Amino acid sequence: MMTTSGTAVRDGVLRIRTNSFAIFQCGIAAALAWIIAENLLGHPRPFFAPVAAVVCLGLSNTQRLRRMVELALGVTIGVGIAELLVAQIGNGWWQITLVVLISMSIAQLLGGGALMTTQSAVQSIFLAALPQTPGGGLYRWEDALIGGTTALLIVAFLPADPGRFVRKEAQDLIRELAAISAESAAVLRSGDAAQADAVLDRARRTQDDIQSWTDALRGGEEISRISPLRRRHQPELLRYRRGLTGLDRATRNLRVAVRRIAAALDTGAEMPMALADIFDHLAEILHLLEGEVGTAQERLVSTTALAALAARLDPGQLGAQSLSANVVVGQIRSVVVDLLGATGMDEHQARTLLPG
Repeated sequence: MMTTSGTAVRDGVLRIRTNSFAIFQCGIAAALAWIIAENLLGHPRPFFAPVAAVVCLGLSNTQRLRRMVELALGVTIGVGIAELLVAQIGNGWWQITLVVLISMSIAQLLGGGALMTTQSAVQSIFLAALPQTPGGGLYRWEDALIGGTTALLIVAFLPADPGRFVRKEAQDLIRELAAISAESAAVLRSGDAAQADAVLDRARRTQDDIQSWTDALRGGEEISRISPLRRRHQPELLRYRRGLTGLDRATRNLRVAVRRIAAALDTGAEMPMALADIFDHLAEILHLLEGEVGTAQERLVSTTALAALAARLDPGQLGAQSLSANVVVGQIRSVVVDLLGATGMDEHQARTLLPG
């Protein structure tokens, strides 16, 4: 029990450290939104301005512009429907039901996402449930715009480092691919079918790592477009985008290779032991690439190592006589070409490094 509690505490502290800057941004944005709405526009207790700012920022760096637009549209729809109907039909439980149904339906009709649809309902509930005050609906709409605008100002002039989180996600994926490659080598040596199935399950979960890298990259690209202070990171993010394309393809091809190994061992087929050395070699190269990913330097170390591995991928020399063994060699050849592409090499040039 103590071990579990200690792990939970460590995980919580790690999450706080990871999201500390986003939390700081939300705190600053909430305070500024309140000050602007209260002091510049004279809104009494403008609670929705800081709420809107925090909703637009969130802990994620992705889709902040979309969140602001959806929030503003959702508030507009909810406030507009409630203002039109409540004055005519009054307040009460059935009035709330009606304005929620209408507001959410209109939001969906306009193609709104979850945030826009939810906000339209929430705002209509506020106006239908609470006593009406002068300027209440208009104030809430203005507060939404103030909160969203404040969030964008924070992103523009107090931006996170767009490359930091992208690099972490990229390294997490590459480290996972290296572990899968090393485990595949061990499975080939042991011939353990159950362990091969476990490695295949692990390989299938790499799609989550791909998505995390994709989301982080989109967030970084959005920051670099919004913030003049982060425009200089655009070349770095472009390198990450190129690397993501290559690593995504390499991940899929490695997954197919592991699936073929698992299928062969499940049927009792033997695989050439030379393939185990190939997977070990691949794991070593991936560890090299982990340290180089996203950097501006020419990746001579990993590129040279990948070229050396490519030269070894002759099915005949590796003893690939069965269909399964040939499929595995073919997939690893594709993995190497994809990784060379991630380092910036032209695909045609990368394929010329493979044995005929």
